[in-house]
Amino acid sequence: MNMLIRFLATSASALAVLLTLSAETDQTRNAPIGDGTGAVNPFVVARWIAPPPTPDPLVRWPLFRKEFAVHAQPRTATLRIVGLGDYDPRLNGQRLADTGINQPWSQYEDTIYFRDFDVTRQIRIGTNCVGVMLANSFWHNPNPPLGRYNKDGPQRTVAEPLLLCAEIVLQFPDGTVRRVGTDESWRCAPGPIVFSHIYAGEDFDARQHPDGWDDVGFDDSGWHRARANKAPGAALIRQQWPPFRAHERFTPESIKEPSPGVYLYSFRQNCSAQLRVELTGGKPGDRITFKCGEHKNDRDRLFGGYVVGCEFVTDGREQSHQWISFYLGMQFVEVTGAVPPDAPNPMNLPVIRSMELVHVRTALPETGSFVSSSDLLNRTHRLIDWAMRANTSHVLTDCPHREKLGWLECAYLLAPSFQYRYDCRDWFDKILRDIRDAQEPSGRVLTVAPSYPAGRFPGPFNWTVEWGAASVLLPRHQYEWTGDLRVLRENFDMMRRFVDYIQTEAKDGLAPAGLGDWYDYGHGQPPGPSRFTPTQLSATATWALCARTVSHAAEALGLPDDARRYRELHARIAKDFQRHYRDPATGKLKHLGSPQCANAMALCADLVPSADRATLVADIIADLEKRGWQQTPGDVGHVYFIRALAEAGRSDVLHRVYSRDGLGSYGGILKKGLTALPETWDAMMDGYQSLNHCMLGHAIEWFYAYVAGIRQQPGTVGWKNIVIGPNPGPLDHAEASLITPAGRVVSLWRIQDGEFRLETEIPGGVDATAILPSGQTQSLKPGRNIITEPRKR
Repeated sequence: MNMLIRFLATSASALAVLLTLSAETDQTRNAPIGDGTGAVNPFVVARWIAPPPTPDPLVRWPLFRKEFAVHAQPRTATLRIVGLGDYDPRLNGQRLADTGINQPWSQYEDTIYFRDFDVTRQIRIGTNCVGVMLANSFWHNPNPPLGRYNKDGPQRTVAEPLLLCAEIVLQFPDGTVRRVGTDESWRCAPGPIVFSHIYAGEDFDARQHPDGWDDVGFDDSGWHRARANKAPGAALIRQQWPPFRAHERFTPESIKEPSPGVYLYSFRQNCSAQLRVELTGGKPGDRITFKCGEHKNDRDRLFGGYVVGCEFVTDGREQSHQWISFYLGMQFVEVTGAVPPDAPNPMNLPVIRSMELVHVRTALPETGSFVSSSDLLNRTHRLIDWAMRANTSHVLTDCPHREKLGWLECAYLLAPSFQYRYDCRDWFDKILRDIRDAQEPSGRVLTVAPSYPAGRFPGPFNWTVEWGAASVLLPRHQYEWTGDLRVLRENFDMMRRFVDYIQTEAKDGLAPAGLGDWYDYGHGQPPGPSRFTPTQLSATATWALCARTVSHAAEALGLPDDARRYRELHARIAKDFQRHYRDPATGKLKHLGSPQCANAMALCADLVPSADRATLVADIIADLEKRGWQQTPGDVGHVYFIRALAEAGRSDVLHRVYSRDGLGSYGGILKKGLTALPETWDAMMDGYQSLNHCMLGHAIEWFYAYVAGIRQQPGTVGWKNIVIGPNPGPLDHAEASLITPAGRVVSLWRIQDGEFRLETEIPGGVDATAILPSGQTQSLKPGRNIITEPRKR
């Protein structure tokens, strides 16, 4: 600052230069970038700006640009940005992100996330240019025009559909800091995205793409000045979890012409993807329609309720294009208005030189791997994993096409499955903040968070105990996995308030009925709310799990009164549960045709006398055997079915269940040719049921925890007490590795020549025990261990 004062005192011309810079909200300050906690505004000089108003809520002015001068090479340079609904940032003609899917979905009234981009390498001495392309997202999600796909329910509209706040922070070697922020001096103009909708797709008109708009020297004299706008009232928080990135790319396996002028491109993998095409030929104004989906009929035409059509208008030049801020779960693309390279082209239409599906998702690092001697289990692992990848978005979505919403039951029921495969710590923290933000003052947590459709979904689709329980059981899983008490401290109030709210709605000791064990199977009726298990039973069992979890959390936090209170509540729930559902003569539970879900949930929630546990396990197995080892639990009950049998030492039964390849099994799904886990056990291909849904994928947890045998000692946290307890079943070998918070753990076992051989890798500072198939136990030391015992088939 002293250098600046001397400079101003000795140079009138320099003063004029700096006055010009100040009009551009360039400022030099000795100030840190900020911690982004939301306690203070993380933007120092930037103002919120918007484009000039336009009457159409889906066609906006999505390009902003600003040139600025840099007179010395900065030590670091950071672009801090919020772009609502979504944004694609550029600097000096270079794209800064893989996609234009960068603004996290959130409970926008409470929390808006900003992101920091390291742009040190892109900044150059002299003139620079920052550009931002905006598009729509959940921030502003009105109904699209008739004829385009829409998910009824999560509509959200705002007065300002597009807002931008951005600040480039330049830190120089001498310690000075300079900032270039958004204000009215930024220029804006209509861009090439002429339609943008989170569900209905994205249309792009290449004729409206101004070449070089995001680089130095572009003539923006015909552009408009940005309009200053009021800042949203939410807390501004830095994004800590990994961003959206591009991953695998898939090329078509086949191209067919099912009808004249209609071409179907079929891809190997159903995935969350952006469409990328390279085009040549044609003339300016030619319109190409790409209909995208995952259901095709036997005539090779797309069908169903959620086919999405996107349009590309050519400018007559060779060009490549990839969707900017839209993605879709899909496997097939139906094209009209263009032709493949070798097709007849009497109308001189544009030619598609190449087409790719670019898989996009939140880039959670992979931490676990599993492989076994069973090709079926290996392919099942891949099937489920692709559905997990496709639904790893700004939230854990239930499907990447039809809804893209954070339905909450998956967040906790699948938490261990995700944690065995990916580093979810920061991502789950974000999801937990979404739930805290969405919790109602009463303590109720609805089925979806962020809660855009609050009150717009009917009945139990808006509020069901088994969905809202994520507010209690996801913090539990996050704490158990990480051992971080911060998780409980941040979420304890939410947890106890949810449990207390259920008590206000309970009738005669039972929690309110909702969707129950959604999409259970084997009853011969259409999928939907639970058929085999009373919905109040599963809701009450979930309430009991939540009460017990809050009690344990209170103990961990040193709150003995709360611990006692919720322990006593769990005991009362158990007493009422038994009064309503337990047959005192047999110890069995009431059900509506299959006991698998009811028994499993009661066992996992500790709702029955200890003397009944063996009876309930035997009842599950008897029902399985009667059904040819067909599991019946659905979305909610399946993970408890796995845990109840595995914890009872009956993984041999689970081997039977998951080695099936008939209808209603993982193997049956694979036999139908699907490449991602579908929504239904029998893989209904009716055009409505999703073919990319992770909600039945709980077998991942069993593969790692019981087939390979890597799990924590019951009642411990943070992976400081580890069990390696494989359950070989009919397999010859299996291997899994896992990067835990305590370090890398490996279990590799093989049966050969009458011998079971277990090889393990244990990190330092961990107590570890091997439990061999014979039941023998042995302590494991840090590093590599090898244990053998006789094994007969």
